[in-house]
Amino acid sequence: MMRGSRTDELLSIIFILLAVAAGVCYFAVTNRMVFLVVGGVAVLFRLVQYALRFFN
Repeated sequence: MMRGSRTDELLSIIFILLAVAAGVCYFAVTNRMVFLVVGGVAVLFRLVQYALRFFN
């Protein structure tokens, strides 16, 4: 996967949406586990994106 490709842009948009959702969960939800799960999934998507860039 090259930088700027369709897959790269899709993973970036998913990461941004999850990061914003994690920020909202941090302030809106009293259970911090929700924030940690959503934030962790966002980080996982970013790591997958970097791995796909590196190995292709």
